[in-house]
Order: sequence, then C-alpha cells, then structure tokens
Amino acid sequence: MNNIKALFLSYMLLQMAFMMILPAIGPVIRTQGLQEWHAGLIVSLSGLFWMLSAKFWGQRSDELGRKKVLLPLTLGFFIFYLIWAVFIGYTLQHPLSILTMLLVMLILRCIIAAFFSGINPVMVGYIADHYAPEERASKIAMLGAAAGIAVFLGPFIGGLLSGLDLSFAFYCAAILPLFALMLTYFKVQESDRLVLELSEKTHLKMTDSRIWFEVLVMFLTMNCIFTFNMCIGFFSKDHLNLATQQQSATVGGMTLSAVGLTLIIVQVLISKLKPKRHLFLLGIGILCMALGTILFTLTQGLFFFIFSAVIMGIGGGLILPMINTMTSLAVDAHEQGAASGLISAAQGLSMLVSPLIATLLYHYKNELPYWIAGILLLCSLIFIPKRVNVQNKWLLSDQ
Repeated sequence: MNNIKALFLSYMLLQMAFMMILPAIGPVIRTQGLQEWHAGLIVSLSGLFWMLSAKFWGQRSDELGRKKVLLPLTLGFFIFYLIWAVFIGYTLQHPLSILTMLLVMLILRCIIAAFFSGINPVMVGYIADHYAPEERASKIAMLGAAAGIAVFLGPFIGGLLSGLDLSFAFYCAAILPLFALMLTYFKVQESDRLVLELSEKTHLKMTDSRIWFEVLVMFLTMNCIFTFNMCIGFFSKDHLNLATQQQSATVGGMTLSAVGLTLIIVQVLISKLKPKRHLFLLGIGILCMALGTILFTLTQGLFFFIFSAVIMGIGGGLILPMINTMTSLAVDAHEQGAASGLISAAQGLSMLVSPLIATLLYHYKNELPYWIAGILLLCSLIFIPKRVNVQNKWLLSDQ
C-alpha cells in the first residue's frame, strides 16, 4: 500500500467512526430522558473546542510535520472515543441523573472535538505538500470520496447496529481509530517538505481577503449539515410517524448513507475530470445543498425523504472539495496547514452555533431549522461575483 492510499484509508476510518454514531444520538438522548436542546448544547459547546483547536493543529503541522501531529491526534481521538462508548453503554444499562449524564457527555464530546478538529487540516496540508496546484482539486476530491465512503458506511452500519442495541454503534465506532492509528504509524511517511523557519510562521485570519468567502461558505454549508445531522433522529420519527427509537435510528442511518453514496459518486467524478471552474461548481453545489435542505421538510414518505438527502449529497460533493481547493490555491506554501485549519475552524464555529439553535427551533416547529439553514446558504450566492476575478487569476495561472 502506497503512502497516499494509506493516508486516505486512515482518513476514511476516522470519518467513519465520527459518522457511525449519528443515527443513535437522537434515540440515546430521548432514552436517557434528555431533551432535543440538550443534544444541541452538547454539540454546540464541543464546536467551541473544535473552533479553537483547528487552526492550532494546522499551524503545528506546518511547523513540526504532518505525521508528527497526525499521530497524537489519532491517539487522543481513539482514547476518548473509547471512554465515551463505555460510558454510553453503562448509562443505557444503569441510568444516571440528567445532570450527570449531561456533564459527562459535554466533557467527553468537547475533548473528542478538540482532537478530531485537526484531522482535516493535516490531511489537506499533506496533499498540498505532495501535489502541484493543478492536481490538488482531484486529490482533495479523492479525500472527499474517502469521507463519502465513511458517510455511506458509517451511518448505515450504525443504524443497523442501533436497531439491535443503541450501544453497539458506539462500541464499533470506538475501535476504528485504533486501526487508523496503526495504519498511520506503519504506512504513512512524513512529508518531504522542510519544517517552517520562524520567519515563515503565518498569522492568517478568517477575515483574510484571500479566503474569507471560502470560510463563509464552509460555515453556512456546515450549518445545513449540522442541522440535518442533529435533527435527523428526531425528524425521521416525528415526520414519518415511526413507532420506536430503534426504527428512527435505522431510517436515520439509511438517509445519511444515501448522502454518503452521493458524495462518493460526485467526488470520484471530480477526481477523474479534474475541473478548473471551481467557482462555477461551488455555485451549483450551494444551490443543491440549500434546495435539498429545504425540500427535505416538504416530502412525504421514505423515498422522497431519501431523495432530498441525495440532492444535499450532490451539493456537499461539489462544495467541500471546491472550498478546500480554492483555499489551497489562494495561499502560499507555508500557509497551507494554517489556511486549512481556518476552514476547519469555520466548521467548528458552525458546530458551536448551529446544533443548539437548530434543536431550539425544532422544539418550536419541526421544519423551521431546515428552512433557515437553506435560505442562509442561498444568500451566500450574492458574493460569487466578487470572487470571479480571483477565479480568473487561477485559470490564467494554470494556462
């Protein structure tokens, strides 16, 4: 197995671990006597740790080397994910007070988010180290396809396991980072690039004129995704009138898997076609993601429920590789990890505000969080004309 394939497989395993528990989150919350907004609070506060940690890990990988940062990230993710799984398994058999349950889940989720936030910046930085600018879109799309496989398999397996016992998905997910850790240690080589000199250290901010648009779109896209992920366990049961929490977990897993399969197809196509019209594809992706999010609430029946998720998957399959590619092309070589860290921090910022707001809105009206998330993302299209000159500059530089 070559270096890049090992990296992609490790990334897929880590993403699969993160996604596998999603179908079980809603049912676990309700089984333990917690309310929807408690789940939003847990994920939102973990988003704060994600946001604060992402840029740090990206910069450290610029300074120390990608593998030297990836290994402790993966190890920490494995240890605390395993602790979380054991805790969930215990509480399902021996219920604790709501306050105890909430506090422990908050602490563990925040620590897990702090470690996981660095995975994507390090991976994208690794690709930037090894591939020329004209090849990055296809390689980043391949990385996205690996994530798509995780989004497809993770919730599907998690939904099936949760149908048997809600704790099974957590235990299975907790083992996957261990395999990723061993794969990274034995098969992934350190980047050949030189470690940064002190004079090269970057001080990029989210408001930097080169990347502010990408940061904004990532935030609004993840707002749609987190709204979808946080409410799917509740919405599938309430909207489709399902009888049990286990059925809700299974349907949620099927829906998320449909998104994952679509992500795989779209990003494999991107990796093969190697498109240069990044901004155009980003605009199409924004339309699909926003419309799919809104359409999700207007459907009746499981088929159209999943169809709306597929539209969202097309949007995500276009948006995520285009944002990472545009960001990578916009900054200098010594800023790759930091820039990717800021994009990941935008995800953390969305994780901070979106889940809590979405679950509070859901409590008021089931469809409301989806409507607001979709409309906000659509509004980002008004900024695309301002980025045309930047896109043209990249096209000219490729010729």
